[in-house]
Amino acid sequence: MFFAVLVLILAAFLAFYLAVCVVLYRRLFVPAQPGYLDDYAYTPWEFQADCEDLELVTPDGVQFGVWFLRQPGSEQTIVISAGHKQHRQDLLGAAVALWRKGFNVLVYAARGTAGADRATVTMGVREVNELQTTIAYAQKRIKGARIGLLGYSMGAATSMLAAAGEPAVEAMVLDSPFSDIRTLLEENVRRHALLPGGPVVRLVAIWLRLRTGCRLYESAPISVLGALEPRPLFFIHGGADAVTSVQHSRRLYDSYRGPREIWIVQGAQHVGAYFADRHLYMERVSGFFARHLGLQRAGQLRLVDEEETAG
Repeated sequence: MFFAVLVLILAAFLAFYLAVCVVLYRRLFVPAQPGYLDDYAYTPWEFQADCEDLELVTPDGVQFGVWFLRQPGSEQTIVISAGHKQHRQDLLGAAVALWRKGFNVLVYAARGTAGADRATVTMGVREVNELQTTIAYAQKRIKGARIGLLGYSMGAATSMLAAAGEPAVEAMVLDSPFSDIRTLLEENVRRHALLPGGPVVRLVAIWLRLRTGCRLYESAPISVLGALEPRPLFFIHGGADAVTSVQHSRRLYDSYRGPREIWIVQGAQHVGAYFADRHLYMERVSGFFARHLGLQRAGQLRLVDEEETAG
């Protein structure tokens, strides 16, 4: 009797463990099903931005859309990367604000999201292809382009991974990044499933490798920090982030040996700093890029005083 009960308990635990692995795999890597609302989203047109709608293709054959918000005569160019399964239209607030400051802005659709092929999401490992392809387009299209990257969550990790092999990038704003994907996933499995994170994440990583050949653990921005020096980095993180702990940005900030800044927005949730104070957020972000990319349009750009941005 005792043995039978033990077998049932072990079987139930194994079933729960496998169910957690399946759920985690689907949430991480399987693109969302396209919906009819994808065709009814806002575009730069609603903001009266001077915009081109482009289609590019990555070296691994993924077709994706790019919005190119043009500032004729400006060399300063910002490429914006969305978070995990986030649509590019969600970034229009920041994109249009930077465009109005005098920057060229490119916002691309990452694989597995509306506006791009429904390829497997890889937490930044292969999304670097979309970002690097967009950067290459900007260099070809904009004479003397001085390029900065703005990334959110997974997009911030993608920005660091891509810039490690792309010396044309001069400055980066990294909002709510994770330091490495293994640590992030293990933390969340322990928090939400009350299971040891290591075994679950390892099985999911093996499953991804068998299905796609992708090595999940390559998404470790902390391992490429040396290749980013001496370019300036600006870390932004919500102090109440329950998805990616603020300690991830602190770890990256403490480990980086190049010029760096960090802004912890108390009370803000994951990628919530923009919504906590839109005006201040855009002044700090645009001011950072203006200083490091050489934007000289004083009539369009008002830098925030240091006392105003302290904290």
